[in-house]
Amino acid sequence: MRQKKLSRIFFIIAAVFITLAFGLFVVHTYLGADFLRPTQNLLPPASHFLKDDVREFNVAVMSDTGSHNHVIERVIDDARSDENIPGFIMYLGDLVSDRRPANFYWMFREMGRHLNGMPFYMIPGNHDVEKRGNIDKRYYRAVVGPTYYWFGYGDTLFIAMDSSDVIEEEQFEWLAETLEFIRPLFRHCVLFGHMPPINPSDTERHRMSDPDAERFAAIVRGQKIDAMIFGHVHYFSTSTFAGIPIYTVPSSGQTPRFYDRGKYGYVQVQINKNSGVTVRPKYVEFSGPKREYLEAWFIRYIFTQRLREVINVILIVTAVFAIAGVIARRYERKS
Repeated sequence: MRQKKLSRIFFIIAAVFITLAFGLFVVHTYLGADFLRPTQNLLPPASHFLKDDVREFNVAVMSDTGSHNHVIERVIDDARSDENIPGFIMYLGDLVSDRRPANFYWMFREMGRHLNGMPFYMIPGNHDVEKRGNIDKRYYRAVVGPTYYWFGYGDTLFIAMDSSDVIEEEQFEWLAETLEFIRPLFRHCVLFGHMPPINPSDTERHRMSDPDAERFAAIVRGQKIDAMIFGHVHYFSTSTFAGIPIYTVPSSGQTPRFYDRGKYGYVQVQINKNSGVTVRPKYVEFSGPKREYLEAWFIRYIFTQRLREVINVILIVTAVFAIAGVIARRYERKS
């Protein structure tokens, strides 16, 4: 009698676990379809010529959010509500707190509600490719796309370079060739990057290494670049580098530094057929929570990543109890 009850218990437990696994699988599939949607409207327009007939337009340049979705949402709303609505948004890196793909998908999902179809292009920052000191750009490329590229918008060439880490010689060669062969096709040129070659407020940190900065200067000097705009330092600044105007962008979520302490914002770039390229900062008022912690951590992380591991464990436990039930049943029949 005890053996018979034991087999029943084993089968009941196995049935409960398989039902639980099926339910969690349905939840995982539903949330996966919601959170891991394609991001075609956010992919960089690498080597594309856009809006050939446009000569005057605006670009909103943002950077350094660190998964603080409420701040970047407020910044995007401000840019879209401006009377000089931008043709697109250029994001200069550190969108997420670390490089897990679910972080990108969740941020794209949150921002998509506010972009409302406005093109959003980006390049990586150090947090977008780093996890616990380990740099790996495969995650970024798989979710977002190429880490550096150029594209044309009207009569302006935009060069988006990857300065999230040490710059490889391959990219320097690509940059030199782009400036030599593509730059002459356009009237204006604006270059974007994450880590700047110089940091006016801290000469030792938050900038390219000396070898990279020197190599970069040798390539861009004398190439008729109207402006270079970088993120990473979390404040707005103006300076010159290699004879070219250089700007840094206010933070859109991470802790502001130096001149911009307590301020969040972005940079507005105006392209005018007469006055050329002008850059000015815009700040937004923000108070309240910077991040949706429950959704960002519990749903995004647990249900889109850890849930798969939980399901696998439950299936293993189910198999163990099912096998135990079969063995117990055979023993019951013999007895």
